[in-house]
Parts: sequence; structure tokens; C-alpha cells
Amino acid sequence: MSFNSLRIRVTTWYVGLLAAALLVFGAALYFSVQTYLTTTLQGSLAAEAGGIATSFLAHEESKGPAWMSGEIVEAYAPEQSGRFIRITRADGIRLYQSGDTRDPYIRTDRISLPPFQDSRPSFRKESEDQGNRLLVYSLPYTAASGTRYRIETGASLAPLDHVLRTLLRTLLLIAPLILLAAAMGGHFLMERPLRPLAALARHAERIGTHTLGERLPVIASGDEMERLSLSLNRMIARLEDALNHDRRFSADVSHELRTPLTILRGELEHLVQSPDLPYPTREALGSSLEEIDRMAKIVEDLLAIARVDSGTEAMDPQCVDLSGIAHWIVEQMQLLAAEKHISLGCMASSQVFIVADPARVKQVLVNLLDNAIKYTPEGGRIEIAVHTTQAKAILEVHDTGIGIPSASLPHVFKRFFRSDEARSRESGGTGLGLSIVQAICNAHGGSVDIDSAEGMGTTVRVGLPLFQGVGAVALGRSVSLSGK
Repeated sequence: MSFNSLRIRVTTWYVGLLAAALLVFGAALYFSVQTYLTTTLQGSLAAEAGGIATSFLAHEESKGPAWMSGEIVEAYAPEQSGRFIRITRADGIRLYQSGDTRDPYIRTDRISLPPFQDSRPSFRKESEDQGNRLLVYSLPYTAASGTRYRIETGASLAPLDHVLRTLLRTLLLIAPLILLAAAMGGHFLMERPLRPLAALARHAERIGTHTLGERLPVIASGDEMERLSLSLNRMIARLEDALNHDRRFSADVSHELRTPLTILRGELEHLVQSPDLPYPTREALGSSLEEIDRMAKIVEDLLAIARVDSGTEAMDPQCVDLSGIAHWIVEQMQLLAAEKHISLGCMASSQVFIVADPARVKQVLVNLLDNAIKYTPEGGRIEIAVHTTQAKAILEVHDTGIGIPSASLPHVFKRFFRSDEARSRESGGTGLGLSIVQAICNAHGGSVDIDSAEGMGTTVRVGLPLFQGVGAVALGRSVSLSGK
């Protein structure tokens, strides 16, 4: 499947937007959880420090530091709960400091003691040698006697970091799975709405210049698909009208030109037979007759193309032995090739049966051989080969002639196209031979292509449908023999 297909592009946009939404959601969730956990921990530390101040430190001067320490240990058990508590007087004396915590292990003697200056509550983060981080809350307190204290409560950030790491790993694991599922789901979901479009494309591929009467199936969905199918059908109708008009015009013009050309030829031939006609005049009349014959050939070719394209000329499809016709045409063209000392051979030993109009197949071979003889120098060689591949019969005409420039190859089947104007006129070519060949091949459901290199010769390859049926050999023999 092409990566530029509509299905891939829509799926890519869908997954991209979903990825952006997941990124925003994940970031918002992560920072929300982080803020919530941090705020909760700060509130817990602040409440703990406030409780120590009002419940124990307020009675420290009357009951002594030992009583206060015992009460703190009994109430909070900092070593077991993983909390850090330290109470310092303004003169620098530590009234209480909790011991090292177990889980996680934190050495409380490594926690720094900031200067006794700030009189406002504050939070700070401490880092320990083992990499543990500690959030510490400092609460200034002034007793009724005016003595100033600082209460510090702290807790490890390891549980908070563990929750955030787990959340981050979960998001990083789930997000790709969601995107993969969305990509697969979107890819398959797009198949159903695009199925009518694919059917339109397949049907449109089958419509050619000879089948413009067909129409695309209308998708009765009431949306853009239906409007597209209707618009394409209207466009095909306009193309059919334009093409039919062009074909009728070509056929009518060609038909109308035949009569005046015939009259001109008759009048000039009558004048040429006059015994007292001066020699220069006789030469001019002879040259005019040659040009009239050339124009008549062009008119006949144009009329043949118009009839084949329009289908007005009835075909007589039969089971034809292509090899037999090839041998017969080669025999007929031997004399023309011998005039230029060109070797003409046919490699078609076995019978190859096709369904075609024998007269038109002969016309294809004659045109191809005529072109090959015209553009092959004296002493050259022309080979005809017939073989089969899959469901088609292949006819190849190869010559050792002057070849066709690569720039001219895409245009050789256009009407009146000549890669070398001067040489084509000298040989009598009209530029319609290959156009007739292509029109006949298309009318039979076949194909024609050409390979050539300047100075290296030319190979024309014609493909026609093989005959599929019982009795092909007997029928083919009768047709090919009668064709001779």
C-alpha cells in the first residue's frame, strides 16, 4: 500500500492528534499528581510542626527538655515513621533531634543547620550522600517568655519520587499501546468509508475511449461520495460527447474529401493523356497526381482510424492463427524488402490462436512491416516473432533500422507525428501508420508498445487476446487458410 494514500494520511493525522492529546493529558496528569503529593506532604509537615509547637514546646520551659523529648518520641516515633524532627533554640542549643531513620535510611546528623535568621516558615530540600532527598519544613516559634525556637520537621521524598516514576513508566507504556491500537483501528475503520471510492477507482480504470458509454456506480450516501460519483458521470458524458463529435468530424471530413480528390485525379489523368501537352506541363501534372495520391492515402487512413475508433465499422472477430497470418504477410512483403536487399524472416513455428478480425490483423502487420522496410537501410534485417505469454499472444516486429530518438518515443502513436520530417516525406510516410495500428489493437482489447534506440533498430510489440475454447485448432486452420 502506498504511503501517500488517503487512508494512510487520514490514519496518520488521527494518530498524530491522538498522540498530541495523550501528551497533553499525560503531562497534566503527571504534574497534577506531583503537585498533589508535594502539597499533601508539605501540609503534613506543617501540621506536625504546629502540633509540636503547641503541645510540647509551649511547656518546655516548665517541664524541661527531657519531658518534651519523651513526649515527641511517644507521639511521633520519628525513627520508625521515617520522619526527621529537630528543635533548636536561638542560642544554637539543640533541644531535640531525632535519630537516623530506617526506611529509607537517612543520617540526621548530615542534615544542614541553617543560620537562625528567617522568622518566617519555609520549606527546603536536602540531599543526602546516598542520594536520598529530604523535604524539610522550618517553623519559627516564640515562647511566652520571649525565647525563640525553630522547629524543623522533614520527610523523605523517596515515596513521592517512586509514585511519580511509576506513573511516568505507566504513561510511557500505555501511550504507545493506545497509539498502536488507534492506528490499527483507524486503518481498518477507514476501509469501510473508502471502499466505495476504491470501487469507483477500479470501475474508472476499466472505462476507456471505446467504453465511454459506461457510467460509474452512484454511491447513494447523500454525502461528498455521492456528489463525486455524479460529477464524474457528468464529466464522462461530456467527454463522450466531445469525443464522438471529434470522431464524427474526422469521419465526415475524410468522407467528403474523397469525392473532390477522385474528381481531381480523373481530370488530371485526362489532361496528362493529351498528346500535344508540353513536357513541363506534363511533369507538373504528374507531380500533382502524386500529391493527390498521397492526399488520398491520408484521407483513407484518417477514415479508417475514425471508423475503428467510433466502432461504426463492423469487426468480424474469428479464431485466427496469428502465426499463419504472419507467415503469409511475410511472403507477400518479400518482394518489397528485396528491392532494398533487406532480409525478412519469420520465427513463428507453432500455431497461436487469437480472437480478431483477420483483415485488421493483416493491416496491422502490413503497416508495421511497411514502416520497418522504409526505415531500414539496404542490407538490413527484419524479424517477425510470434509467441504467447499468460492470456495474450505477442507479435514482435524487430528491425535493424535507423531507430527512433528517445525524445520522440512518447509521441510515435500520435497522428501525423514524424521524428524526421524530411526523411518521412522522402519515404512517402504520412505519420498515420502507427496510429492505425494502435486504434486496431485497442478495438480488439489489445495493446501495442515500442522499444527503440537511435541507430540500434526498433522493436514493436503487439499484444492480442488469446482464443480460449474447444476446437481452436480446427477453426484456426480454416480461417488462416482461407485468409491466404
